[in-house]
Amino acid sequence: MPVYPSVRDHGVSLCERAGYDVTVREDLRGPPALAEPEDAAVGLVDAEIPRPVAIEPLTEADVGPSGLVPRFADALREGRDCLFVVPSTAATGTTLTQVVATVLGDPACVAVDEPDGRHFYKGPDRVPLSDGSYACARAPAADLQWREVRVDEGRPRLELSVGTEVVAVFEHVDALGDAGRHAFQYAYRRADDGRFEVTAGGEVVERFPGPTAMRRGGYAPVPMPIVPEHLFPADADRSRWAVCQPDGGEDVLTAAGLHAWV
Repeated sequence: MPVYPSVRDHGVSLCERAGYDVTVREDLRGPPALAEPEDAAVGLVDAEIPRPVAIEPLTEADVGPSGLVPRFADALREGRDCLFVVPSTAATGTTLTQVVATVLGDPACVAVDEPDGRHFYKGPDRVPLSDGSYACARAPAADLQWREVRVDEGRPRLELSVGTEVVAVFEHVDALGDAGRHAFQYAYRRADDGRFEVTAGGEVVERFPGPTAMRRGGYAPVPMPIVPEHLFPADADRSRWAVCQPDGGEDVLTAAGLHAWV
C-alpha cells in the first residue's frame, strides 16, 4: 500500500515525544510503524494506561470504512491502540479527521445502530458464492446498502437493497458467509479466456473484458458488509483509536475529543 513518509513521520514523532520506542517497518505487512511504551510513556487513549501503538498513515483513498475498520481491528487483535495519521492540507485536513471520527466513533464501525437493526458500511471484500462465482447487482455500487431488519424476537435478518428494492435476503449476518448461488439474481466469474461473464438463472447474460467494463455496463460486484463482530475480538474496546494530521501539531482526536497528546 502507498505510504506518505511525511504523514507516517508525523505519527512517529508524536509517539517518540510521548515516550515510545518506535520501529519503522519496510516490509509493508502490517502497520508501517509500531510504538512500544517506555517507562515514562504517556498513553495515547488513556494517559495513565500506555499501550503499544500501531501507527497507520493513510492516503486520501484510505480514509473511509473499508480502509479504516480492518486496520483498526488488526490493531485491537494484537493488543495495540491505533493512531491514524491522515494527510493534511488547508482544504481537506480537518475534514479527513472528521471522517475517521465518524466511522470509528459511536456507533462504532457501523453506519446506523437502532433498535430495529443496523445499517452496515461496505467493506473491501466481495461476496463469494457456493459455485465459485461472486455476487453482483444490476445497479451502481453506491446504491447498494446492507441492513438488518428485525421482524420478531429472534435475530434480525440481513437484507441487501437498491433504493427501496430488496435484492437479497439472508436469515442473519452469519448466513452470508455461506451464500448459495440462488441468493442473488446475478453473479459473475472469470471465464477461461479471461473475460468476465455475468450469469442469471444459470445462463450467461453479458460478457466484459474486465471489471471496469463490467461496472460501466451496469453490473457492480456486491461488497461484503463490515460486521464488527466478524472482525473484532468479543471483548475489544472500540474506543482505543486516535487520529492526527501533520498540520495539527501535537493535537490528536480520540473518542473522548480533541486534546494535545504530548
